[in-house]
Amino acid sequence: MESARSYDSEAVIVNIEAVSRSFKLPRAGEVRALDEVSATVRQGEVVVIIGASGSGKSTLLRTVNALETVDKGRITVDGIEVTSSQSNLNRLRANVGMVFQHFNLFAHKTALDNIVLPQMVVLKRSRDEAVSRAKELLSRVGIPEKADAPPGDLSGGQQQRVAIARALAMNPKVMLFDEATSALDPETVGGILALMRDLAEEGMTMMVVTHEMKFAEDVGSRIIFMDQGKIVEEGAPTTFFKTPNNERTKEFLNQIL
Repeated sequence: MESARSYDSEAVIVNIEAVSRSFKLPRAGEVRALDEVSATVRQGEVVVIIGASGSGKSTLLRTVNALETVDKGRITVDGIEVTSSQSNLNRLRANVGMVFQHFNLFAHKTALDNIVLPQMVVLKRSRDEAVSRAKELLSRVGIPEKADAPPGDLSGGQQQRVAIARALAMNPKVMLFDEATSALDPETVGGILALMRDLAEEGMTMMVVTHEMKFAEDVGSRIIFMDQGKIVEEGAPTTFFKTPNNERTKEFLNQIL
């Protein structure tokens, strides 16, 4: 289906092939979080992944950045195979930025140093170069005056802006957002979504797990709906939200819209 956003339909950045992932839980036994999932993300696309809690959305996103291993299947990101190999992992980290629900900032370091350190470790940039890039990005996300503040002195929205700046500092080819606004108060959510919208308009390739349906409809190139570890339905926002085909999709949308 055609997307409302323009992107390179030939350049596949993320390729997910028949990926499965199971967990053993104390009471539930073995739970299959991902069940033979296949998907692609093309350069410039914003692929929004939605679904009920426990449907496999976040697990799928985390496998793309090798934060979760897969039991079987294959994932490549810009031609890099996602494996436990340290050399591949370092290359992957330099190509994929990830923004989490709970920020994951170093509490004992300033906002600036939270952005500087990954550049020096992964990209081997000099401190001067990393500081210059960090200051540029703090301005880009709207909080240049918070460079010397530790995370504990920042609001949730400000911490998430630092986390986004940290991810952007790696010059990633794809950005992953795992429910980046769900831990924020309602007044803060709009600012983070606006920042994500700006990145999308600038052509950043993005995979976004979110419950913000308005953002999904307005910004997404394609919507993927997951249920019980499978991709149940996908399509362009204009058709997905207005004329879904699958009964489970219809049930989900009726509950949340």
